[in-house]
Amino acid sequence: MAEEREPTILEWCDFLRDRIAEDRRAAEGAAFAPDGLHAHPWELTEAGADDLGVQAGSQSIATIRTGHGPWADHIVAQHLVRTQPRHTVADLDAQADLVDLLDHWDNFELPVARELLAVVLKFAGRYRDHPDHPERRRT
Repeated sequence: MAEEREPTILEWCDFLRDRIAEDRRAAEGAAFAPDGLHAHPWELTEAGADDLGVQAGSQSIATIRTGHGPWADHIVAQHLVRTQPRHTVADLDAQADLVDLLDHWDNFELPVARELLAVVLKFAGRYRDHPDHPERRRT
Protein backbone atom coordinates (compact mmCIF):
# COMPACT_ATOMS: atom_id res chain seq x y z
CA MET A 1 0.00 0.00 0.00
CA ALA A 2 1.40 3.38 -1.01
CA GLU A 3 1.97 5.87 1.78
CA GLU A 4 -0.02 9.09 1.60
CA ARG A 5 1.98 12.28 1.48
CA GLU A 6 1.09 15.91 1.81
CA PRO A 7 1.22 17.95 -1.41
CA THR A 8 4.33 20.11 -1.62
CA ILE A 9 4.21 23.88 -1.65
CA LEU A 10 5.37 23.79 -5.28
CA GLU A 11 2.43 21.51 -6.19
CA TRP A 12 0.02 23.95 -4.54
CA CYS A 13 1.64 26.91 -6.31
CA ASP A 14 1.50 25.21 -9.72
CA PHE A 15 -2.12 24.16 -9.18
CA LEU A 16 -3.19 27.65 -8.12
CA ARG A 17 -1.30 29.37 -10.93
CA ASP A 18 -3.19 27.21 -13.42
CA ARG A 19 -6.58 27.94 -11.80
CA ILE A 20 -5.82 31.68 -11.58
CA ALA A 21 -4.91 31.70 -15.29
CA GLU A 22 -8.18 29.91 -16.15
CA ASP A 23 -10.25 32.32 -14.06
CA ARG A 24 -8.40 35.29 -15.55
CA ARG A 25 -9.16 34.17 -19.10
CA ALA A 26 -12.84 33.76 -18.23
CA ALA A 27 -13.02 37.17 -16.53
CA GLU A 28 -11.21 38.94 -19.34
CA GLY A 29 -13.52 37.31 -21.88
CA ALA A 30 -16.57 38.46 -19.92
CA ALA A 31 -15.26 42.03 -19.81
CA PHE A 32 -15.93 42.61 -23.48
CA ALA A 33 -19.18 44.10 -24.70
CA PRO A 34 -21.34 41.94 -26.97
CA ASP A 35 -19.47 43.37 -29.99
CA GLY A 36 -16.41 41.48 -28.71
CA LEU A 37 -14.18 44.46 -29.38
CA HIS A 38 -14.42 46.81 -26.44
CA ALA A 39 -13.93 46.20 -22.74
CA HIS A 40 -16.30 48.32 -20.69
CA PRO A 41 -16.91 48.54 -16.97
CA TRP A 42 -20.13 46.90 -15.91
CA GLU A 43 -22.76 49.29 -14.58
CA LEU A 44 -26.38 49.15 -13.54
CA THR A 45 -28.85 50.14 -16.23
CA GLU A 46 -30.39 53.56 -15.82
CA ALA A 47 -33.16 53.96 -13.28
CA GLY A 48 -36.50 53.64 -15.02
CA ALA A 49 -35.08 51.58 -17.89
CA ASP A 50 -37.33 48.89 -19.33
CA ASP A 51 -35.24 46.25 -17.60
CA LEU A 52 -33.07 46.54 -14.52
CA GLY A 53 -29.83 44.86 -15.25
CA VAL A 54 -26.19 45.19 -16.02
CA GLN A 55 -24.73 46.96 -19.02
CA ALA A 56 -21.27 47.23 -20.54
CA GLY A 57 -21.00 50.51 -22.36
CA SER A 58 -24.39 51.02 -23.97
CA GLN A 59 -25.04 47.28 -24.37
CA SER A 60 -27.29 45.44 -21.92
CA ILE A 61 -25.54 42.22 -20.91
CA ALA A 62 -27.91 40.88 -18.24
CA THR A 63 -31.46 41.46 -17.11
CA ILE A 64 -31.96 40.72 -13.44
CA ARG A 65 -35.21 39.25 -12.15
CA THR A 66 -36.19 38.03 -8.70
CA GLY A 67 -37.37 34.64 -9.80
CA HIS A 68 -40.72 35.54 -8.24
CA GLY A 69 -42.28 37.30 -11.20
CA PRO A 70 -41.29 40.17 -13.49
CA TRP A 71 -39.83 42.38 -10.76
CA ALA A 72 -36.22 43.47 -10.90
CA ASP A 73 -33.82 42.39 -8.18
CA HIS A 74 -31.63 45.40 -7.42
CA ILE A 75 -29.47 43.57 -4.86
CA VAL A 76 -28.47 40.86 -7.35
CA ALA A 77 -27.73 43.46 -10.02
CA GLN A 78 -25.51 45.39 -7.61
CA HIS A 79 -23.69 42.19 -6.69
CA LEU A 80 -22.95 41.47 -10.35
CA VAL A 81 -21.59 44.96 -10.86
CA ARG A 82 -19.38 44.66 -7.77
CA THR A 83 -17.95 41.34 -8.97
CA GLN A 84 -17.44 42.45 -12.54
CA PRO A 85 -14.47 41.23 -14.56
CA ARG A 86 -12.11 44.13 -13.80
CA HIS A 87 -12.60 43.58 -10.05
CA THR A 88 -12.17 39.83 -10.47
CA VAL A 89 -8.95 40.32 -12.44
CA ALA A 90 -7.58 42.62 -9.71
CA ASP A 91 -8.38 39.98 -7.08
CA LEU A 92 -6.74 37.29 -9.20
CA ASP A 93 -3.62 39.45 -9.63
CA ALA A 94 -3.38 39.77 -5.84
CA GLN A 95 -3.80 36.00 -5.43
CA ALA A 96 -1.08 35.39 -8.02
CA ASP A 97 1.26 37.74 -6.15
CA LEU A 98 0.70 35.77 -2.94
CA VAL A 99 1.31 32.46 -4.72
CA ASP A 100 4.53 33.87 -6.21
CA LEU A 101 5.62 35.10 -2.79
CA LEU A 102 4.89 31.69 -1.28
CA ASP A 103 6.92 29.99 -4.00
CA HIS A 104 9.80 32.44 -3.47
CA TRP A 105 9.86 31.94 0.30
CA ASP A 106 9.69 28.18 -0.13
CA ASN A 107 12.64 28.25 -2.55
CA PHE A 108 14.69 29.88 0.21
CA GLU A 109 13.26 27.42 2.75
CA LEU A 110 11.99 30.25 4.92
CA PRO A 111 9.73 29.04 7.78
CA VAL A 112 7.24 31.80 7.02
CA ALA A 113 6.32 29.90 3.83
CA ARG A 114 4.33 27.39 5.92
CA GLU A 115 2.39 30.24 7.52
CA LEU A 116 1.62 31.82 4.15
CA LEU A 117 0.64 28.40 2.79
CA ALA A 118 -2.22 28.30 5.32
CA VAL A 119 -3.57 31.54 3.83
CA VAL A 120 -3.02 30.55 0.20
CA LEU A 121 -4.78 27.22 0.74
CA LYS A 122 -7.97 29.16 1.38
CA PHE A 123 -7.87 30.13 -2.30
CA ALA A 124 -7.57 26.45 -3.24
CA GLY A 125 -10.75 25.58 -1.36
CA ARG A 126 -12.96 26.86 -4.14
CA TYR A 127 -11.34 24.40 -6.55
CA ARG A 128 -11.85 21.35 -4.30
CA ASP A 129 -13.76 19.51 -7.03
CA HIS A 130 -11.15 20.13 -9.73
CA PRO A 131 -9.58 16.85 -10.91
CA ASP A 132 -6.06 18.28 -10.52
CA HIS A 133 -6.58 19.43 -6.93
CA PRO A 134 -3.45 18.29 -5.05
CA GLU A 135 -5.39 16.67 -2.23
CA ARG A 136 -7.35 14.54 -4.71
CA ARG A 137 -4.13 13.24 -6.25
CA ARG A 138 -2.36 12.15 -3.04
CA THR A 139 -0.39 8.86 -2.94
